[in-house]
Amino acid sequence: MASIILIDKDRVAGVINNMALVKQAVLEALRVHYEATYVQPPKVYLQEGPRAHTADRIIAMPVYVKSYAPVSGLKWIGSKHTNPQRGLNRASALIVLNDQTTNAPMALLDGTLISAMRTTAVSLIAIDRLRPSFRTAAILGMGRLGKMHAEILVKEYHSVQEIRCFSQHALFDDLMNQIPQIVRCSTFEDALKGADVVVTTTTANSPYIEPHHVPGDPLLINLSLMDFTIPIFTDSDIIVDDWRQCRLAKKVLKEAIDQGLVLQADAHELSEVLYGAMKHKQFPGRTIVNPLGMALEDIIVAWEVYQQVKDDPSLPLFEIE
Repeated sequence: MASIILIDKDRVAGVINNMALVKQAVLEALRVHYEATYVQPPKVYLQEGPRAHTADRIIAMPVYVKSYAPVSGLKWIGSKHTNPQRGLNRASALIVLNDQTTNAPMALLDGTLISAMRTTAVSLIAIDRLRPSFRTAAILGMGRLGKMHAEILVKEYHSVQEIRCFSQHALFDDLMNQIPQIVRCSTFEDALKGADVVVTTTTANSPYIEPHHVPGDPLLINLSLMDFTIPIFTDSDIIVDDWRQCRLAKKVLKEAIDQGLVLQADAHELSEVLYGAMKHKQFPGRTIVNPLGMALEDIIVAWEVYQQVKDDPSLPLFEIE
């Protein structure tokens, strides 16, 4: 018999109500990644068929953490690109934490906010390392993740003068009324003009951003993974979170790799850029950060949430054999 602690969205939000805890946890996860003290099998993508929209999938993301936290776990995240039209989040997630002494599950958490905030934390970590004094950002896609980026970028970086936003469907008038730096653009091209940092959070199904759209030396944070064309990758410095995972995912970068246009030597892992031999390297030209997202980050953030609430006797339990 095992007792599983149930940690719902309100409990999760109560712990990670600011970015500092999440950002620090993600930095620790990247350190674990650099030290290679983890086991992280490839993601499993469950889709209706080969013609399914790239954002219509359920993904299983397991990891075994060997250092920092004695925990293993799984993120199970489902996404549908039409969910916002139903008034739902595009993606919703559960996280299971397992006790490494017994391998039994010990906690079940709402993972939706954890997933969104760890994704945003990766953007902040990349900006801190590569373009900390940027003035203008472009955000393409203003769903939950885009809005979160717009709000947090203004709070975290006092150098920000303008956040240029474009979204085909999502409304963000509320943010424009609250944050004077946010500007609505009528096209993605307008949003990209003069941007020092570009963040894509769209549900794009095929690439559309060409090199002439992002001239100069901007930092491109490719969260939605399908927006930038192959020539962007071949003409930029490339930083990935995990080469093996990115090599397997059916995204634009994989296509460039399969065509022999991008080699492993052409890309650097973010953990190496932060903690390894690349930590003093400058990236003055156009740089694209391609973070596929790692279970390692989600599980370590979830572990920090679990640590803060696990002794609360009011938490509900779920008994299993």
